[in-house]
Amino acid sequence: MFSKLKSKKAPLSLNSVSNALKNAGSESLTSPNIPKKDLDLYVSSQLGLSRHAVVAMAYDPVQSLLAISTKGGEIRVFGQHSVEVVFEFKLGTTFTDLRFVKGVYLVGISPTNGVTVLSLHSKTVLSSYSPPGGVVATASDPSLDWLILGLANGSIIVYDVDRLNLTPFRVDNLQKKVLPKQKMSPVLHVEWHPRDIGTILVAYSHCAVIYSLTMGEIKTVFIYQLSKGARGFENSLFIDNGGKKKMFSSKEVIPELVEAHFHPNGLHVVTVHKDNTLVFWDANDGTLLEARSLFETNLHLSGPPIPPAAPAPPITSTRWTCSSDPEVTQLVICGGDPNSNNVIHVLEFGFTLKYSMTSHEKQGKFYAQPATGQRILPVALNSSSETLVNIIPLPADNLPYFNGNHNPQYLIVQSDVGSFYIIDFESQGKLDMTALILPPSLASAHPPVVCANVEVIRRIDWYSIVSSRASSGASGKQRLLLKGGAPASTNLVPRALGFDDESRTVSITGHEGGLVRFLDVSRGEHSHQESIVQVSLRETLYDDGSSKSMRIVAVSCAFESKELLIGMGNGDVVICNYGKININPRASQLGIRDYKDTPVQHQNGSAKILNIRDRISGSFALSTTFLPSFLLQVEGTEEISCIKMSNAGFAAIAYKSGRLVVCDVTRGPAVIFNADTVQQFLSLSRGHCYATSLEFAIMEYGQDGYSSVLLLVGTNAGGNLIYFKILPQSNGGFEVVFADKTIGLNYRSLGDKNDEESSKIDQIIPISAVKGTSAVASLEMFQRLSHGIVIPGLIITTSDRDIRVLRPPKQKLSHKVIEDHCLSCGIIQTKSQGILLATLVKSGFIKFSSLPALGDVADLKIPKGVFDSMTKAFESGKASGSVLLRTGLMCIKKGTGEFINICAYSHSENNKRNAKEHPTDLLFNENAIIPPRPAASALQWAKGQTRYISTEDLAHLIAGPNRKPPKHAESQLAYNISPEANPNQSYGGYGNTSKESDRGYAAPVRKGQKGAGYGLNSSGWIRGFQDGLDSVEETVNGYANAMSESMSESIEGTKKSVYESALKSRIGL
Repeated sequence: MFSKLKSKKAPLSLNSVSNALKNAGSESLTSPNIPKKDLDLYVSSQLGLSRHAVVAMAYDPVQSLLAISTKGGEIRVFGQHSVEVVFEFKLGTTFTDLRFVKGVYLVGISPTNGVTVLSLHSKTVLSSYSPPGGVVATASDPSLDWLILGLANGSIIVYDVDRLNLTPFRVDNLQKKVLPKQKMSPVLHVEWHPRDIGTILVAYSHCAVIYSLTMGEIKTVFIYQLSKGARGFENSLFIDNGGKKKMFSSKEVIPELVEAHFHPNGLHVVTVHKDNTLVFWDANDGTLLEARSLFETNLHLSGPPIPPAAPAPPITSTRWTCSSDPEVTQLVICGGDPNSNNVIHVLEFGFTLKYSMTSHEKQGKFYAQPATGQRILPVALNSSSETLVNIIPLPADNLPYFNGNHNPQYLIVQSDVGSFYIIDFESQGKLDMTALILPPSLASAHPPVVCANVEVIRRIDWYSIVSSRASSGASGKQRLLLKGGAPASTNLVPRALGFDDESRTVSITGHEGGLVRFLDVSRGEHSHQESIVQVSLRETLYDDGSSKSMRIVAVSCAFESKELLIGMGNGDVVICNYGKININPRASQLGIRDYKDTPVQHQNGSAKILNIRDRISGSFALSTTFLPSFLLQVEGTEEISCIKMSNAGFAAIAYKSGRLVVCDVTRGPAVIFNADTVQQFLSLSRGHCYATSLEFAIMEYGQDGYSSVLLLVGTNAGGNLIYFKILPQSNGGFEVVFADKTIGLNYRSLGDKNDEESSKIDQIIPISAVKGTSAVASLEMFQRLSHGIVIPGLIITTSDRDIRVLRPPKQKLSHKVIEDHCLSCGIIQTKSQGILLATLVKSGFIKFSSLPALGDVADLKIPKGVFDSMTKAFESGKASGSVLLRTGLMCIKKGTGEFINICAYSHSENNKRNAKEHPTDLLFNENAIIPPRPAASALQWAKGQTRYISTEDLAHLIAGPNRKPPKHAESQLAYNISPEANPNQSYGGYGNTSKESDRGYAAPVRKGQKGAGYGLNSSGWIRGFQDGLDSVEETVNGYANAMSESMSESIEGTKKSVYESALKSRIGL
């Protein structure tokens, strides 16, 4: 995928000669012996997911893996912690459906490429198949080899995933047989029977059909037809006519279908229609039990008509879920609510009535009036224009059946713009994001990342944070969303140029909804739960209803002093201290109020700091963490430009208006400087000027003879650098004093407003002029200032076209013009060859320069495959947020919160390591056994409602006698974890454990309710009848256990007579 990278030395330029003359007498910080030909790049990892990228998702509960397809032609598979494998396809390939099959296969359905089969074991593409006609519906089962494909012409074909070929099995358009006068309909939905592998449910535009694969015939047809006089007739006709009233209306209407689903026990069916009607049916005889909407019932019966109204948002997705006991069910509905587009409705049916003991009328009432009511799960949408379109349940461990709806703990809801939302199904939809650990790439999209940065910090500083959190029980309060896969070993991966075992690489992201995440992305380190720190502001801050009040636009953290600065979209700045508190019992009440009664900690002119410690709430605050203790506000409406929190305890906040505020956080907090505009320090006659970059440094200023804390402020409008000194006062506080300025560091001449923005200073990098080490203010250097230390320093400023090296305040040592647009710069600290300045440019090269002369050292091209995938990011300027770290790791920004990590390394220092053999994470777990598929109850079997068919018989039926033998290792792996190879496995834990232990499945629990629970009188012979029926079921269960082959017609008749005789003897007839 990646072409060989070439290193070349740029030719000597006139600019290089000029810089050499200026630097005469200055000691070079870059060794001339750097092995330039040995320098190389390799792609180490990819983290992040763009905001609206998701097309389709699938979940495998047994392997505990989540797969998503993106708009960029990728399929990504996620597991525990940072486990992630990316399958890349040609640009323009979009997979609209994903299916896990047999634990080792992942199947993608594409309108252009058809069926693509991936191996989770070898992480390769096994096969591709283009079916005759567009695939519009699919169905699979975790324990079966088959993928059912519903085509646009209404026919059904079956693909053999294990043998990678199409089977001869085909079913023609079933609606054409049932309703020959209706228009040709595509297959809208297809679904396996939850307890009978020989039966499927197929939905068409005007009917749903239960089709028996075993007998090759239609078993039941469901046609929802309304006549005049029915309550729902007028509304359904109005919707059927496209929202128009016709003068001569028909006497009957058949509302069009959207989808159809089985009840988990297979005895009932629900059809979902375009008029948002939910129709419940008896699956065996096709009796209509109840037709209802979210808010109206008995739509099929005569009564007061529902007047036609403006079409409500359509029902876009429905799931018939069940609890650990599959007889306790819920219908989860997405859409269909005219009042809100951001809620999920749940009809809580509770325990299903015993089918054999309940009349159709009582069953209809059961669905009209859910036993435990109806609840709403709110979804906090990122945009009010989004529409929720799909629901993906995430069942508990090892519960893959009932079409993936067995005992879901979470729901993932997709929207029409490519976003997704995770809902806690068990707690009314409210999800505590600080307690849930997502894979890093998923975490960048939920909630969406607004700002992102990557920093290298001392290992001792990071470990002091995670160890104190661990001792306060933080890890015990967190749980993983996914538990599958395993991270790859990085022992053979080349080490970066500046590899430092005493440092950690930490990504810092600010999200919508007031969430901040810290993640240790050091090599091999982000595979532990302790490597994640999450801070939530939603429970503490006041939400005025504006999206800006909970949007984090900037984050800066001082890890040495453990202080955190968070800039919000509305201009407020949250100041966090590290520690643990006892949460105020009234905190939850205070969090919903504004700040009128909040005490003021300190005020300086129009800037004030509020004390919000009493408002701190949320589960994240139950352990040691960053606590939102104070809130900085300025008068008027301000937009934050940039912020900086220093390890010396000072914070600087710049606004787009030109305002600059400096706070002493450690010794206060207090506002020690508040300037209305930075333009007053520059004497510029034209253009609007504001700060675009901030940095705190400790170095000698001019010829002072001692070092000072300097606040360096870079601006737009020509690229100006302003120096402020932070000086101690006699009272123990500090003051900010303007020192000097250097203007015009960007060679662009000021013209229109675009020049004001493009001529800004992007980065300020202070370094030691002696050692080349960082001169950014640290706690250790700040504490040594009282001893009169002298640190000669240099300041590197970068903009889109210029790189300059200055000796403060105004001596310009060197200047380099980047003709190819500079996107980002960074210092790389090598082991023994000094430092290098790395520059990422728009053409996809990383240019290395010497310091301070800015002489050309080498140019390395980003691998072609990576650069091609990031062309839009480079051309649009998104890549300007890339971070080039001193360790040699380069986080190239592909989108907001999405990075591709590239390492610069030397071949001579990694002679035993090979970048070409970069390992990928492990996905397939050969010890994760697929449990046996639930089967129909013995009572259904004895009554002839289902036919027993083995997987071998089904394979013979679908693939024929000449099925191809397996050709690849995945077939054996799939068999090893299949129910057939592990007959002693049980499923679900909801069945009997005595007589049933030797069976391949467990029978569902039947709760011992009284007769009144089924709408019957609880006296006398009724109880005897029920007990007799249960006894018959237990007796027939014993016979069913011995059955391993299909029943012939004669045995079927004998079986029915045995059942009838046993029933009559038990009830005394």
